[in-house]
Amino acid sequence: MKYEQDRNASGEILRLLIQKMAGHPAAFTPPNYAVWYEFSTGINPALSEAMGKLLDSGDKLDDDAIEKLYAKYVSECNMDVQRVLREDIQQLLGKIAGFTEETDKQAHQFGDSLQTYSDTLKQNLDVSMLGALINNMAGDTDKMRGSMQNLQSELEASKQQVEKLHQELQSAHAEALTDPLTGILNRRGFETRAKQIFVGQTTLDKGLCLLMIDIDHFKKINDTYGHLFGDKVIRAIAATLKSKVRGQDVVARLGGEEFAVLLAETNISGAHTAAEQIRQSIERGKIRRLDTQEQIGGITISIGIAAHTKGASILNLLDQADKALYISKNTGRNKTTVHGRQ
Repeated sequence: MKYEQDRNASGEILRLLIQKMAGHPAAFTPPNYAVWYEFSTGINPALSEAMGKLLDSGDKLDDDAIEKLYAKYVSECNMDVQRVLREDIQQLLGKIAGFTEETDKQAHQFGDSLQTYSDTLKQNLDVSMLGALINNMAGDTDKMRGSMQNLQSELEASKQQVEKLHQELQSAHAEALTDPLTGILNRRGFETRAKQIFVGQTTLDKGLCLLMIDIDHFKKINDTYGHLFGDKVIRAIAATLKSKVRGQDVVARLGGEEFAVLLAETNISGAHTAAEQIRQSIERGKIRRLDTQEQIGGITISIGIAAHTKGASILNLLDQADKALYISKNTGRNKTTVHGRQ
């Protein structure tokens, strides 16, 4: 969904990226290209922020640096998590294979024993010989039953292990879509949910609006009160957004001080009302500093609103809401602007 440039545009991007990548020691691998692509096109704010700091400091990006950037900001599942899960699955499969191989071996031995007993029964046996044969058959049968019970127990334990690995994979995937600072969706999570919404035409027909939200003068907040307080502001705003929307709506932090809210089954009037409630609630709020316990107020946000139109993509909606946000930011801040109503 992010990579919607046409052939000509993507070709031009490729030409520019090759020049940039050539100035760094990392190999020309697909992950390297993906990192530079998302950084250069600006579609991954978190990556752009982290990578921009590295480049500004003069760092040269080697394979290790690219791998870390790709794992943290591009890959849907952390590479370390993938590696651990693969190792766990391989160990589990090896364990199951070992038990089934041993059980199979014992089954063949049991089959051979049964054939031997069958051949023996064709002979003229006295009572004592028949008794010994029956005892041997009972012993082999018990041994085979025990082997099958062990296998069944191991398979049951393996089933539970598989379920545990599945839950871990689901958890890792969820973490990859979640912003760790706020607990709401990150940009990738937002794109995933938006894509699901855009597949459901019924939802679109009932109305869909997007709020783009940016914290006013956030750099000044960080410079004045410190980054810990800045993080607290971001968490407080995320919590406010969650409290002001319904369960079917989508709340995400796109990166830095920028948020997005998708309002399902909502027209432009309803979206404007929701946006103003959010804006006024944040303006009235106060946040306590951890060091001095001082209550800091006057924090404000700017909002841009766009309504989905038939045939438009999520990128169209993002672009329109972003343009409306730009107007809010450049005409005084702490205000809400609806796209097309300036």
